Amino acid sequence: MQEDLREQACWLLLAIDSGLKTHVGLTTRVVNDILVVWCHQAKRSLQEFFAANADEWRRVCHLGDEQINKLEQAREKLVSQAFVVEQLAHEGIHMLTVLDKDYPKLLKTTLKREQAPPVLFYMGDLAILERKTIAIIGSREANEESLAFTQSAAAYLADHEANVISGYARGVDRSAFEGATSVNGYTTVVLPHGIRKLSGVQMRALRPMIEAGKVLLLSQFYPDAQWTKFRAMDRNKVVTGLAQIVIVAQSSKKGGTWEGAQEALRQRKPVYVRNTSDLSLAGNHALIKQGAKPLSWPVDDIAELLNPLLEKSSVLQEQQQRKQEQAGQLSLLAYTNED
Repeated sequence: MQEDLREQACWLLLAIDSGLKTHVGLTTRVVNDILVVWCHQAKRSLQEFFAANADEWRRVCHLGDEQINKLEQAREKLVSQAFVVEQLAHEGIHMLTVLDKDYPKLLKTTLKREQAPPVLFYMGDLAILERKTIAIIGSREANEESLAFTQSAAAYLADHEANVISGYARGVDRSAFEGATSVNGYTTVVLPHGIRKLSGVQMRALRPMIEAGKVLLLSQFYPDAQWTKFRAMDRNKVVTGLAQIVIVAQSSKKGGTWEGAQEALRQRKPVYVRNTSDLSLAGNHALIKQGAKPLSWPVDDIAELLNPLLEKSSVLQEQQQRKQEQAGQLSLLAYTNED
């Protein structure tokens, strides 16, 4: 167990606290490059990595002087990171690395190497991610019709065994969560900040559902990381990356929802948008013009509207499982989505 804690501390050190960057500022890319070369190809642990000297870092991982200097500074924090890992374990917060077999395979096959978070923090049952998964995204300032659509859609999808993914912000995110949990369904909450930044009130409300295996909390950020606009935008890649299908309830032509929908289209995910005659919802109309599929609302029969999405999600899930079995889990980071 202590060996595992020390290795996890090294992961925290490299992924969160190393300050590594490339010449274009892609921290995630350079960390994942190290993981591919050192852990995947050389079959060596990160404890061995941080025990190595500068010459070995330079020779094996092709690191420059500035990056090596950052690593040498980071190495001095290893003891404090080991303490953090013990704290997290005590609080029931688990750490999942990009090379772990339980790391979401769909996320790894969807995101490029400069996007896939090296470490995920979570509370709950990871098996929730093995279900057919549909993300619902939308504005924090959504109107009542959009919120009603979101809550009804989330409740129906969750009641039909889907895992509903949302970002837990106010507006559409919160309505998606409330819709899924109102039917005791499954839902994944992808946070735009660290897990430990949830308030005591929020955690007390979530914990029974987490312990019941219905809610999965997920964050790509250090557990004490504050909300920032950058983190909220970066989180959107994970929300859409985890899903087979993405539903947009309400979007303007700028901001987080718009960028999230654009990311989903870049990821080649099927994107469905609430279709409305309200001309003020310019983002919805623009997304449909870009190729997103319209969902008419309100409808007399919600089953007729959403059953095709459930069926498509199941088909995509089966296709993805076959693809992943052929690729092999450990090879996904090294060989998929290369530029």
